[in-house]
Amino acid sequence: MSSRKGYIATMEAQLQGWADELAALKSMAAAVVTQGSVKFQHRLEAAKREHGAVRQKFEELKNSGKDRWKAREAEVEQPWNRLARPRVTAAPEPAD
Repeated sequence: MSSRKGYIATMEAQLQGWADELAALKSMAAAVVTQGSVKFQHRLEAAKREHGAVRQKFEELKNSGKDRWKAREAEVEQPWNRLARPRVTAAPEPAD
């Protein structure tokens, strides 16, 4: 059972980290007023949707019984790994 609790704690921490990253990206997007900001806004919205989908799958995993844990864990892994890929770390440079 401690393995399950540890897994949940680790994943919750990572989801919170991604949520923090999304908030930072949102702040950067608000500061960009160039044409590039449209593309940046689209990327931000896509990342937010993906984060929400992974959060939902994770909640299903957390609430699953022992008998469904392994199956649910496998369902979470693929979208989790997509979300874990490197993200944008800075806003696009404004055009002169």
